[in-house]
Amino acid sequence: MEHSIARLVAQFGGSLAARGSHGWDVVISAGTMCYQWKGRRVLPEARLEKTGTGRLIRPYGRYYVVRLDGRQTLVSASDTMLVMTRPLTKARLSDRMDRLLVHQYIQDKRPIAPYRYERLTDEQAVRFADGVLQGDWYIPAAPDALHVADVATFDWDQMVPRVDNNSFYLQLHYLTTVHQLTRAFEVTGETAYVEHAARIVDSWQTRHPAFTVSRKREAYHEHGTAIRVFHLLGFFEAYRCAPIERDPSMTEKLLKMLYDHAVLLATPTFYRPRHNHGLFQDMALFAIASCFPEFDRSPEWERVARARLDAQLDSSLAADGTHLEHSPGYHVYVYHMLSRFVDWANVNGFPLSDRFDVIDAMPDRLVHLIKPNRTLPMVGDTGGQIRGRHLIPDVESHPSLAYALSGGEEGVCPSERMVNLGSNYAVMREYWTHVKRPFSDATYILMTAGYHGAAHKHADDLSLELYGLGRDFIVETGRYGYADCEERLEAMRVTSHNTVHRLGNELDLSVERVGESGIVSVEPTGKQVVATGVSRLIGKGALHTRKVVYDQARTLVVFDRITSPEPDLFVQRFHVAPGLDLVEGSPESQNVRFMDASNRAMQIVQLMTGDESYMTIEESHVSARDFEWVSRPQVVSIECGKDVRFLTLVRLDRTHSRIVKTQVEETGDRYIVSYWLESGTKHVIRIPY
Repeated sequence: MEHSIARLVAQFGGSLAARGSHGWDVVISAGTMCYQWKGRRVLPEARLEKTGTGRLIRPYGRYYVVRLDGRQTLVSASDTMLVMTRPLTKARLSDRMDRLLVHQYIQDKRPIAPYRYERLTDEQAVRFADGVLQGDWYIPAAPDALHVADVATFDWDQMVPRVDNNSFYLQLHYLTTVHQLTRAFEVTGETAYVEHAARIVDSWQTRHPAFTVSRKREAYHEHGTAIRVFHLLGFFEAYRCAPIERDPSMTEKLLKMLYDHAVLLATPTFYRPRHNHGLFQDMALFAIASCFPEFDRSPEWERVARARLDAQLDSSLAADGTHLEHSPGYHVYVYHMLSRFVDWANVNGFPLSDRFDVIDAMPDRLVHLIKPNRTLPMVGDTGGQIRGRHLIPDVESHPSLAYALSGGEEGVCPSERMVNLGSNYAVMREYWTHVKRPFSDATYILMTAGYHGAAHKHADDLSLELYGLGRDFIVETGRYGYADCEERLEAMRVTSHNTVHRLGNELDLSVERVGESGIVSVEPTGKQVVATGVSRLIGKGALHTRKVVYDQARTLVVFDRITSPEPDLFVQRFHVAPGLDLVEGSPESQNVRFMDASNRAMQIVQLMTGDESYMTIEESHVSARDFEWVSRPQVVSIECGKDVRFLTLVRLDRTHSRIVKTQVEETGDRYIVSYWLESGTKHVIRIPY
């Protein structure tokens, strides 16, 4: 009998027969029929009396040659479970016999719920995927479309049009079309989708092998590489479960791609610390290590990913849950990604650290970033579009956020109107509800300060936005869009923000300045609220302190103080929202009034003017939506000295009630600003030093 098995082994052929398998066991259940080779036939011998584990010698057709209880036997491959006894290396993936066994092993693995980076409805998934089958690829970023007549001959470099939108190339190379096809297969069960996705993956990998990382910058973007991992994992899960004839060479290719991606993601020189790109790199690395613990380096990858994830969460989320990448829009984005990642880990039984608990606080912080018109302040890389009621998953579980997003029609009315969010944003709101005025009329002020790294940081320290009477009055520039163009550069410069800077100089955003700015406090003082922020980013050893004193109605005083070792010219800028025209006053008087077609007006008065003070009205731009570039005015004031102070009175109204007189008194610890309206009424605001 042993002689018959030896003869079978010899017939298997060549070096493969001589080498055998040294990395696999098989579990054989009780009652399984064992076979032997007799003559030219494989015949049943006896059923196994109890479940056992045998050493796999090699596959033979639909059988495995197994050493069980000291003797060799044949068992049907379908009656066994493969057990990998040696870690899976790239070399083993290239081995002829191991490739077949790995292919079978992968098919038999337990299902793993995929992580969804991109959210698609079922209808969208099928519609986009049908387009891909016809050669019309939908890429979410403008110009939105790419025609690929034949993916087998498609040149991912030469056949892609040059466009001024970096997001287009990012999405193309992170294989958004593969995700669309995968989702369409999940919705319909139609195998054509997953088969075409396999062709796209094969085409991309053939032209972008891992050794081209340094030359293929668009293909191996730090963020795009991480997202591609999620799409590959989702596709791999669909591919191995689809009722199609699966090719062991495709399984090998996918596993090698994931292995190479993990090696790259774990490489320190490829990693982006203190940035959401690095956060995604860690999530992707953790996902590969968790989904494929069989890889020889998975324990190392998991250790690296866990340590870096905790560090990323520490640097990107304040203790109160405020996202610290300088952009309210990314608070939303990162919450989406992290909350879904936690759900994915929980569903699959992959434990995460307790540091992820801070994510639960993010929706409550978001409440205060929502403006009364249901947009977000356009600070940093944030667009100005209206945010829907379902801005985040399960918004109904966060009743205060539901209230803010619905304009007060749903949820529970929040109680806080003045907050310091993570020492990164100061928010002051006139009201959440009012018996006589609509939700959208409330005055809203936001000041930002903080430098935690390069992620989405514009030169906007101590910049502010002012909203009221149902519209923006002072508003940030927005992000324009991720493009290599002058508009994008302008949007990031200090001259596009509502702050103070040295004439002719940018803010100092060198790495040495990280941590040298922030919101100090937001606190009530009598009937007023005072928000204080400080920044050393103004450079050359100077300190900029800004206090925004708000009367909790529609008037505020902005007090800027810059103390500098050497005298210099300092510029204060307020960028006026589109639709407001200069109707009264003049830069010469340093008292200007802007009004829109609905008689909603803003008056700006410089209260501390001297012989060297100067004001002018200059052109500016705003980008509420990507690649929109709308002209608007800005109010520019200039002062010179070592201890420079701007004391600026700003008032909103729609009653044609102008400020006609102002007076400033200086006491030991504060300024007392008095102003009189045309009606004769007097108002007082006290500004602490």
